[in-house]
Amino acid sequence: MNKIIKYFLIVSWVLITRSFDAYCTMKFTPNLDKESNPLVSVFGLTWIPLLITVGLLTFYVFYVYYLVCFKPFDLKPKEKGLSFSEFMVFTYLGRKDSWTGMLYKFPKDLNRFNHWMGSNLTSCIVYAGFVSTIMWLLIYSSDFYKDIHSATLIYSILVIGSLLLIYNWNRRQFLKYKEV
Repeated sequence: MNKIIKYFLIVSWVLITRSFDAYCTMKFTPNLDKESNPLVSVFGLTWIPLLITVGLLTFYVFYVYYLVCFKPFDLKPKEKGLSFSEFMVFTYLGRKDSWTGMLYKFPKDLNRFNHWMGSNLTSCIVYAGFVSTIMWLLIYSSDFYKDIHSATLIYSILVIGSLLLIYNWNRRQFLKYKEV
């Protein structure tokens, strides 16, 4: 698929699903008292700061995905023979480190960070769009789902799915690395 078309399809999907999520949230809980987003439930954000924060995150996703599509950066190490774990850490940090370093360290190179996020955060936000859209459609159309709906269920689906997407991206990159 043409990368310009792909870029605009992804951006459009994210805009539509983020807007739909905000619209449904506003209809379902206008004062945000039932909102489980940690920005609201933990940090106490109200509508305006919440929308600004989500909007900034969304535009960051558009920017880093633009970089991935139109200004490629090779995240793979030049050194051969790395294990999958070593490779995965290198693509993120740009150096060898413990795999746990991915949980609390940041790359020193902002370009590396942006390209890694463009490859991974974008797919996670696209996935979150599917999850939230299906969730809202079920909330408004299914009595069965209303009984099982919970923040724990939704965040479990989001976290597990996002981790699988990131793992899959790393696995594909690792197979390319081994081919060369």
